[in-house]
Amino acid sequence: MNNVEKRRYQLLDHTADLKVEIYGKDLQELFVNAAFMIFDVMVDLDKVAEQKFENVEIQSVDLPELFLDWLRELLFRFSVQGFIPRRVEIQMLDTDQVQLKALLFGETYDYERHGLKVEIKTPTYHQYVLEKQSDGYRATVVFDV
Repeated sequence: MNNVEKRRYQLLDHTADLKVEIYGKDLQELFVNAAFMIFDVMVDLDKVAEQKFENVEIQSVDLPELFLDWLRELLFRFSVQGFIPRRVEIQMLDTDQVQLKALLFGETYDYERHGLKVEIKTPTYHQYVLEKQSDGYRATVVFDV
């Protein structure tokens, strides 16, 4: 079993911020695992219900930027709208047009029920890497917390 099959993400040592590696056997799984990582680190995902869904459509200049835009969109929906996705379905990921369409299934954040382990603010370009490997894809991201 390779790294991609073993885990969705791994926390890495970093002095002040949150540094993670996110894995996926393909790009779609990488984007899904990135969403899982954000909210798994921030709240108790076991207590998040799929009460509603939201559509996400993003277009960007290139694939690495699309990935960061995806992370930013998820964090924006949490911080501004209070939405926590428990599950993500990627409907379309077009690397030629650099577009993503996804459905987020979850509910409105409730501190009493979901808690808050760490508040993630935004992904940074510091040490950012998105690369294809022999067993899939890997993204290394440092987040401001």
